[in-house]
Amino acid sequence: MPTTRVERDRHFLCTAGEPCKAPAPSAKRLQGRPVGACIPRRTWWLRTVNGAGQRVSIAFKSEAEAQEAARKVEAARTLGVDYPLRTPAAPKAPTFAPVAEEALKLYAATRALRPGTRQNQELFLRNHLLPAFGGTAITPEAFSRLEIRRFIARLRDPDDGGLADSTIQVNLPTLRLILDFACERGLLASNPMTGGRLWFPKPGTADVAPFSASEVRTILKAARALNRDFATLIQVMVQGGLRPGEAAGLRRIDVDVSSGLVHVRGSWSLTWRRRGPTKTDKSARTVSILHPVAEDRAVWRPSDGAIETHRVLDGLRVLQALAPDRESPIFPSGASPSSPITSQEFYGTWRRVLRNAGVTYRKPHALRHTFASILLSRGANPLYLVLAGGWTNANILFKVYAKWIEEAADIASMGASSRVTPENQKIDQLMMR
Repeated sequence: MPTTRVERDRHFLCTAGEPCKAPAPSAKRLQGRPVGACIPRRTWWLRTVNGAGQRVSIAFKSEAEAQEAARKVEAARTLGVDYPLRTPAAPKAPTFAPVAEEALKLYAATRALRPGTRQNQELFLRNHLLPAFGGTAITPEAFSRLEIRRFIARLRDPDDGGLADSTIQVNLPTLRLILDFACERGLLASNPMTGGRLWFPKPGTADVAPFSASEVRTILKAARALNRDFATLIQVMVQGGLRPGEAAGLRRIDVDVSSGLVHVRGSWSLTWRRRGPTKTDKSARTVSILHPVAEDRAVWRPSDGAIETHRVLDGLRVLQALAPDRESPIFPSGASPSSPITSQEFYGTWRRVLRNAGVTYRKPHALRHTFASILLSRGANPLYLVLAGGWTNANILFKVYAKWIEEAADIASMGASSRVTPENQKIDQLMMR
């Protein structure tokens, strides 16, 4: 009696909603086995017996497939080996979304991350990585170097609201660390983001775009006409080199109007509306807000500031008088005076000021670039500027602001120099502490 046969399903000819056409089951089949309902199936069955003497039934979509499997089973039996009727299914690779979530949680748990770094990772994950890869299984084919390059190209696509190259450079490490974690889990043999550059920023995109001294004066004039308190905020940023979050986070206790110094002790997240630490440990600093960057004179020391530069102190005196206690924000929100200015208020007013001033739009961070570029072009000591601006080291200045350092050198070679007085030296010593 043959141990292997091919037959069609009993209900092969049946049609849903019509009387069952299946032949009656044999008496042997009925022993201890109930007759099931009529379920039409266009299925072919391979009936055989495995090496342990157990009956096996394998379903196929066509008779040809079933007959081919039967021949292989018989050939294997003739050779005295077992034919693998069912190929073990490969484990299903997990999708990107849960792996990314686990990767970022583990990364945060094993490193001392600042809140801003974690927030940026979450934003990039939610806004860009999950829409692109969220439901994609992590396999070498889906996460090849080619696919990563295509993803970067989509990020830069201007027709799709392309991100700035600087934004991409800051956020791509998030994808890299997720793929490193995928390698650690054995999902990828290697990280496709290693082994050479995947893209190159557009020429000139790394250059900063500061305002000129005349543009600063025009901006401050337009700001005072629109909102005098916001004009003071702008002047604090540009004359002290403060980041937007550092300026928004200033409290009454942080401002010493008598000396023109502010103590940068933390940063206010305009996006997340909460206080956190400064960007780096060196960003916590005491800095003068009397650097004469809005003046056309070739001076840079706080002691050289004229009336226009000192107007920031008048604005701060008014704001300090309105602050109810030492912890109150110097630049409060119009809707909630107990909280710092909101993102909508800050960026909305900034856009209106630049529009009224007739100045090409740049992000508020350009005021920090203005502070650095103007002071360097006027001969300020880079080490002084590193401490005043809270940069990590002078290498950043040399890399980003080399153009203005060279400009200062050219001016010095023609005999220009800054005025040095005992008062200037005293300010320098205070800033170097």
